[in-house]
Amino acid sequence: MTDIQVLNSNRHRDLRVVIKRGAEYGENTHLVPVVADELRSLVLEYPVIFVKDKESGRFSMCAMLGFERDENLFLDGGEWDAIYVPMHIRRQPFSLSYTAEKDGEPDPASLVIAVDMDSKRIQNEGGERLFDEDGNETALLKNVNDLLAGVTSAAAANDAFIDALVEHDLIEPANLDVQFAGGEKKRFEGVYTVQDESLNKIEGEALADLYKKGYLQAAWLMLASIANVRKLLHRRAERDGVTPQA
Repeated sequence: MTDIQVLNSNRHRDLRVVIKRGAEYGENTHLVPVVADELRSLVLEYPVIFVKDKESGRFSMCAMLGFERDENLFLDGGEWDAIYVPMHIRRQPFSLSYTAEKDGEPDPASLVIAVDMDSKRIQNEGGERLFDEDGNETALLKNVNDLLAGVTSAAAANDAFIDALVEHDLIEPANLDVQFAGGEKKRFEGVYTVQDESLNKIEGEALADLYKKGYLQAAWLMLASIANVRKLLHRRAERDGVTPQA
């Protein structure tokens, strides 16, 4: 359940937010949405793949945090064991919401910060304040505002990147085959990656366009990130107390 409310300095004057990491805050997930603008940071630690919506057929980009539902191998109690934490995790429990339309479309001028009041991060005692006693934004809320603005602009660019890959037929099923340290083998289906052979064959205007827009680099970063599956396997082995495979 969610209770999304537009953030208001009067109504939510005393609201506090817990900014710690932890499974109790919904971070025990094996996939998290990410955007192409994060790839330079993500590629150092996370495998990044595409998943496909069964109804719309559209692809979205995700970072793998584990191999099973509710498994986040980067969570260590109340700590996130990685240098970079994806924006989708850091923005919780906030989002942006449109409060009006213009010509039948959401009006960008009406974009405001919203908060999920059902989130366990939301408290009236403990945590950090969003507004001071006079109703002014705290440093925390200003940082949230900047983060959400970045997420919004990056999401549009991410959609354009994925559309370009689809246009050039550069997305293919990954069908990840893994063997855990205990010997168990498993194939993960329903995940997709960039088709490297087709990417190598792109030439002429198409190649120049992908390069100019930064999509070529992003595609190669995604391909490189798949090597981080081995790091995930090591994390899984360490968690299970099993000697990681070489």
